[in-house]
Amino acid sequence: MNHFKSILLGGLLAAASIAALSQNANAAEFKSEHDHLNRNTVAFNNSKLKLQHERQVREQRARELRERQAREQRARELRERQARERHARELRERQARLHH
Repeated sequence: MNHFKSILLGGLLAAASIAALSQNANAAEFKSEHDHLNRNTVAFNNSKLKLQHERQVREQRARELRERQAREQRARELRERQARERHARELRERQARLHH
């Protein structure tokens, strides 16, 4: 009878050990999947931040280009106006010399 009890007890201990190992394996697998998900989330967030930064850089460069083009346009218009005024002044001076 003692032999039977020790076999039964050994079987129960083995079953309990297998259950504990299985539970630990499941927990480890869950942790691994959770860590993997976290890594993917971090990678996704980093990717989003990188894309957002790239978009901000593009927008900044586009803004600077528009501002530079506007400055160049104003400078061009100023030079054209000054050239017209100089031409008009030269014409007036030439007419004034012809009439005197």
